[in-house]
Amino acid sequence: MIRLAVVALALAFVALPAAAQDLAASCRAEAQRGLTQACQAAIAREPRDPALHALLGEAYFASGFYGDGLQAFRQAIMVSNGAAEYRYRYAGYAALINEYPQAAAELELLVKTDPNHVKAWALLADCYRYMKDKPQAVRAGRRAAELGDAAEAYALGVRYGSGDGVPADVREELRWLERAAKNGYVAAMQELARLYAEGAPGLPADPVKQRQWEDAARKAMKY
Repeated sequence: MIRLAVVALALAFVALPAAAQDLAASCRAEAQRGLTQACQAAIAREPRDPALHALLGEAYFASGFYGDGLQAFRQAIMVSNGAAEYRYRYAGYAALINEYPQAAAELELLVKTDPNHVKAWALLADCYRYMKDKPQAVRAGRRAAELGDAAEAYALGVRYGSGDGVPADVREELRWLERAAKNGYVAAMQELARLYAEGAPGLPADPVKQRQWEDAARKAMKY
């Protein structure tokens, strides 16, 4: 499932006139209900506020007008001079409606300017997986894993175990699975337990490590 992590905005209206503050507050409240009128009024007064355009985009999505929503997010990107936050939000909503090429294109722009944006790399990997572009999915997933994304570290470990898009390599499989497991990813702990229970070419069975990872998985699932 696409990981859609839409960043919640803390909008500061202190510097705005009282009427503008009221419009912006109404925009925030109505956007959650799929209503657009207050946001449109707020934007008419403060057209250079990207947060208002993004809220309008959310309102359109909540009411099912996806094309208008993406257009509003695009406007947020433009008035923010390409801020990473709004590129990411645009991509997340585009991916939500299966517009993966659009989402991927925006994410590629994002990671060029912010190469350590782990969530962008992870979402980019998901988009490429849905687009069935394995080399690009591996590239984006590896970068997300390097930056600390546990799910992508697990996915990369599984790839090395099966030789899916990368050369099969049990040492690399273990390295990435252990990185994911140490970051609390239960599926990685379970996979490590299985590997140490069964063994693999170049990896002898190890009952002690098997029990260690089984215990770690059970403990993690209690929380």
